[in-house]
Amino acid sequence: MAIRNPRTLLVLAATCGLAFYALLVVAYASSRARSLDASALRGFIDLQGDRVGPLSQRLANFGDPGPVIVFTAALAALAAARGRLRQAAAIVFLVGATSVSSQVVKALLAYPRDAVRGAAHVNPAAFPSGHSTAAMALAACAVLVAPRAVRPLAAGLGALLALGVGYSVVTLGWHYPSDVIGGFLLATIWTLLVVAALQAAERRWPQRVGRTRVSAALTRAVDKLTEAGLAALALAVAAIGSAAALLVAVRRMDDVREFASAHTAAVVVGLLVAGSAAILLAGVTVALRRRE
Repeated sequence: MAIRNPRTLLVLAATCGLAFYALLVVAYASSRARSLDASALRGFIDLQGDRVGPLSQRLANFGDPGPVIVFTAALAALAAARGRLRQAAAIVFLVGATSVSSQVVKALLAYPRDAVRGAAHVNPAAFPSGHSTAAMALAACAVLVAPRAVRPLAAGLGALLALGVGYSVVTLGWHYPSDVIGGFLLATIWTLLVVAALQAAERRWPQRVGRTRVSAALTRAVDKLTEAGLAALALAVAAIGSAAALLVAVRRMDDVREFASAHTAAVVVGLLVAGSAAILLAGVTVALRRRE
């Protein structure tokens, strides 16, 4: 069912806020949770090698300020080309708000946690992960700007980006897995607030997209190109992912079984991180199902 009531979105944002607080309390105060967090971090760090380490560094760089600014500008430009100037401004605000708030919250919530071998870069001001927050914000913006027909594709690709960055900062020893989930939640809170504001503004001051034949034709053309581009990108990612999975199944399956047996915590927590990204972006996608 579509969510068209801004108040409902505010309730969902508050729910995510409670989840963020609960995660913070568990990650900081529960000895069992802290042990699980640390065990998962050790498992991810053990993945580092000649291939995984450099790949993790490249993926983590997508959460750096430079790439984030480039992606934000591209998404805002796409929204403007589709005639959604309000969404374009919202994208810029959303990414800026999440980036600034993540740094402020990290400083306010600084707290020392268990030392983990190979994680010398994890400092008390690590919750939530700024890179993960930025990646999830970009994923949410991609869903916001995409035509309605391909929003699930945008959500899926965005989830892969967020997970790639999130897993990478843990593998590099920069963050605990709980920091990544905290970043995902923070970005989702801001997204729901922004979407609520957009829907309230739309009720009061409806946007007039495609007022003239020329602008309407331009909007349709941009929508078709966006849909085709997202479909092509999704197919390419699926092909690469399938090839990689087949290669692992043929050559490295024994290594995968050995890792899963030795690092069960990393596997379980990794699945929790993936589930959180999928659920949160699915919620954002549902929140945007409205008449345009």
